[in-house]
Amino acid sequence: MNHNWNRAAIWAAVLLPSMAFAQQACSNGAQVDGTITDPTGAVIPGAQVQTADGKKTITDAAGHFLLPCVRIDSNQITVEAEDFTSETVTVDKQVGGSIHLNIPLGIVHVNTVVQVDGDSSSTDRGSGTTTLNTKDVQLLADDPDDFLRQLQALSASSGGSPSSSVILIDGFQNGSVLPPKSSIASIRVNPDLFSAEYQTPPWSGGVIEIVTKPGADSLHGALFYSDSDSSFNATNPFSATPTPASRRRYGFELSGPVVSKKSGFTLALEKRDIDEFNIVNAVTLDGSGNQVPLRQTVSAPQRLWIASARGDWQVTSKDTAAFSFSSNVNNLGNQGVGGLTLAEAGYSGLLSEHDLRFTNTLIPNANLLHTTHVGYSWKRTKQSPLSTSPSLQVSGYFNGGGSIAQSLDNRERDLEVDDDLLIAHGKHQVKFGLQSLGIFGHSDNPNNFNGTYIFGGGSAPVLDANNNPTGLTTTISAIEQYRRAQVNLPGGRPTTYQVTSGSPLVPITQWRLGLYLQDNIKLSPRFAVNTGLRFALQTSPDSVSNFGPRASFSWIPDKKEKWVFRAQVGLFSELIDPTHALEGARLNDVRQKQVTIYSPNYNDLLTPVVGSIEVGTVQQLPQRLSQPLEYSSFFTVEHELPQHWNVRVNLYLGKVWNVLRNKNINAPMVKSSIGSAPDPSAALLAPRPTVTNKNILEYQDSGHFAGNVLAFVINQHSYKRFGLFAYYAYRNSWTNVSSGDGFPQSSYSDVGDSSRADWAHTHSFFLTGNINLPYGLTLSTEFDAQQGTPYNIITGTDNNGDGNFNDRPSYASAPGAGIYSTRFGLLTANAVNGDVPRNLGTMPATIHMDMNLSRSFSLSAADKAHSRTLTLNVRTANLLNHTNVTAVRTVLSSTLGQPLSAENSRRVELGARFAF
Repeated sequence: MNHNWNRAAIWAAVLLPSMAFAQQACSNGAQVDGTITDPTGAVIPGAQVQTADGKKTITDAAGHFLLPCVRIDSNQITVEAEDFTSETVTVDKQVGGSIHLNIPLGIVHVNTVVQVDGDSSSTDRGSGTTTLNTKDVQLLADDPDDFLRQLQALSASSGGSPSSSVILIDGFQNGSVLPPKSSIASIRVNPDLFSAEYQTPPWSGGVIEIVTKPGADSLHGALFYSDSDSSFNATNPFSATPTPASRRRYGFELSGPVVSKKSGFTLALEKRDIDEFNIVNAVTLDGSGNQVPLRQTVSAPQRLWIASARGDWQVTSKDTAAFSFSSNVNNLGNQGVGGLTLAEAGYSGLLSEHDLRFTNTLIPNANLLHTTHVGYSWKRTKQSPLSTSPSLQVSGYFNGGGSIAQSLDNRERDLEVDDDLLIAHGKHQVKFGLQSLGIFGHSDNPNNFNGTYIFGGGSAPVLDANNNPTGLTTTISAIEQYRRAQVNLPGGRPTTYQVTSGSPLVPITQWRLGLYLQDNIKLSPRFAVNTGLRFALQTSPDSVSNFGPRASFSWIPDKKEKWVFRAQVGLFSELIDPTHALEGARLNDVRQKQVTIYSPNYNDLLTPVVGSIEVGTVQQLPQRLSQPLEYSSFFTVEHELPQHWNVRVNLYLGKVWNVLRNKNINAPMVKSSIGSAPDPSAALLAPRPTVTNKNILEYQDSGHFAGNVLAFVINQHSYKRFGLFAYYAYRNSWTNVSSGDGFPQSSYSDVGDSSRADWAHTHSFFLTGNINLPYGLTLSTEFDAQQGTPYNIITGTDNNGDGNFNDRPSYASAPGAGIYSTRFGLLTANAVNGDVPRNLGTMPATIHMDMNLSRSFSLSAADKAHSRTLTLNVRTANLLNHTNVTAVRTVLSSTLGQPLSAENSRRVELGARFAF
């Protein structure tokens, strides 16, 4: 019932403003729109358009801009774009009128010193959007991994996980990898996500929109090289030996005309040679069966190619076409290694993506913009294991044997067709369109075909000095269980052996369709209302009738326009990933069969053992599922201080229901208990709802999420020598869905499952800035600090017999066998469905500080028509050399919470770039 009231309220918020204000006109000004072009007639995306009274906008991928209501006394419009001359035009307006402008910009000569323009980046007032032009992009990291991390940290101000940010290229809606940095013209981070144009809700991590460079009227290009030598770089803090890490990056960019004033091209190519190291930090057994720490330094080389090509064609004065092809190929060695995972369990890998895209932009008249996107992508993920032996997992101590994925080879083909129409009429800017995506996958995934032994510890006989049972029982660790198995002692049988057989190849097809309508209404120069509606459907699994109404308003109460108040509200439906349909098709007991043997004979699986139990597993996916539905609202107050310091306070509120969880609907019905050593055999023999000895896993839309984000933002980009953007965010989130397959601890109780989201940083701070120093030096920095994410404390074994090793411990009142003293109190593994809540632990905080110092030199001061520059730079990543922990020990033991692995230590890079 509450959901119906929420939907009704949002529908009312959407429909009423449009009905009430549809006929009002711009009361004291006129609408101005137009297209910005270069001397060849090619459009210029990312150009900044500003009125005399300070209103700003940015041209889109088609070079088009729209100022819905420009005051009658503000008759000058200035346009600025990277590498072009600025242009100021004077226009005569009539109140309520509409004016269309075509403004050409000339090529600017390159100065001796590259300086950041005062308004080089902007934050759309009240919307939370940050726009970076070419100069801003150049100040960010050259290394693609660090570059992506910086953009993700910036996009996380929307409230979601940085790693979940969606990257959109040139208006296409299918997520992509980053293009070469040198090919990027501008970036918009977190555009108005409440616009019906966008599927992704703010909680999903934000959106990074990238516009690539079009061709130029004359030949331009650049060569670049950077090197991060091992002599400059710090050693991994968990390595017992030096880690001589190094990185090299080199490539070129080239742009120019094909047919003068008609067509142009842009090429970019770069290669990365990375030699990093993965550090194993585990505990194993020596030849005498004694526990010994193991530190391994394993080389993990990567060889990455990134390339892009783009061609632009001015078909007519009103019709522009663009073709592009991009490619990203990454070869990786010794992956999946580090922390508890030994070198033998690693694999070599290949990740590749190729995108062929076509865009057509048609401007029939001053009030109409029609854009069509057609794209086709090839994606591949391939893994080759270093060992084909069975996987070995000794919970909390080490993972060995062969990689569980074995010879994985997943291929995907994506077909995208989008069609958008923008209509400007009076004070209305209406945009509607269709977005469609077909995903055609062929997953060749022999997951667990090599089999997996799991040692989880638990109840076992007490042995005397001669290794004979005494008749008593105790709780032993996973590694003690493994030691006994090695020498065939009582209590030494594995907890489980699991193996999958059948056909590894599974085809999958998923179609996604989105229809949207957005009406942005400028009721007055200081008040605007935006309304929208989105409809989405998908197949595999089928989900239809997903409606998402959206509404917002922005208000500037004062004549000096120093304050902005903005409120937004909407419903979002999240797409269901095709991997769920793949699992349902794979483990259906026909294409593939999965068998789990509890307490098997470690040395001879074929020999029957008393007490051994065999359980089958099948995965089910309902034909129809509801897409996760999110109600989200956003409120912001923005104020401009003297000297153009801009401060903003944002509040996000969100609630999500119908989130997918995977649950064993035929799990043994075992009573919860605390204090007694679990009996896995008794749990497996407990009654089940349907058939015996069968785990029936089913995806259900029973998950939920709720949370809020409070953010404080400060921005300064009016100074010629100084720029700053910073935010602090506080996140409070609760969900009963864990990452991965989302299994609850118990199929029959959700007690303790609702907790902080796995990805949530409660506190986070981000800062990016630049300073133009004397002698032509430019210093830029990026700093971010985040509280650690939560981690779940587990026993390492399957105490309730549901087939999942995610059982949590319980609190204990006194020391004893199987009881550990931790910073959370006394915890015991002797429990079934433990009462310790999920995600009780918190990882250490992460801190990144990157800096770049650069200087540009003119090599052609006497030849202004053929400028040439040389730029030298020194860049550091993790300058503070902070140990950013990526994993800790989560299995209950005396070492609970100890760090296992970390990100790269400090890296120093020297670079040179020659541009002409």
